[in-house]
Amino acid sequence: MLAFIRDCIFGTLEDDPLSPADGRSPESIASEIVTRILNADSVESLRKQLKEEVSIDSWSEAIAKAILEGLKNAINAGTEMAKAAADAAAKSKEAAIDFATDHPVYATLIALGILALLMPWALEILGFGELGPIEGSFAAGWQSRYAGYVPKGALFGYFQRLGMKWHWVL
Repeated sequence: MLAFIRDCIFGTLEDDPLSPADGRSPESIASEIVTRILNADSVESLRKQLKEEVSIDSWSEAIAKAILEGLKNAINAGTEMAKAAADAAAKSKEAAIDFATDHPVYATLIALGILALLMPWALEILGFGELGPIEGSFAAGWQSRYAGYVPKGALFGYFQRLGMKWHWVL
């Protein structure tokens, strides 16, 4: 009883995942689920199959992580998706486009937020480092065009200042 209460409050420990009654590993359960997701004919049949495969008592964080990893690998490998998975991907794309069309201000704010999150990474890639332009980078080549003197208000100086201030985000 105490273990049940502990698991409800703190979740199950990864070292101590709940094992299904048939004794299969989380990886084998995840493999079966990913196969069913990729090969399902309809969302309804997939839902029915998954209810049979995973119950509340047999679910664990290890199974969830293995499913996500399996789906990521399948997508990266370009695995052909069955009708249900392809329909879900198409509906997601359509919903995103509809949202952007219906709510352009929100979509713009989301895009700006993503750009703000990616900006430190992009600056670092371009060579605008925490301590100045990184040797051999695009930024170093750009600075060499100024022969060491960067005019006040130049775009180069702005990017370098951002690179020096935003290093902590990376």
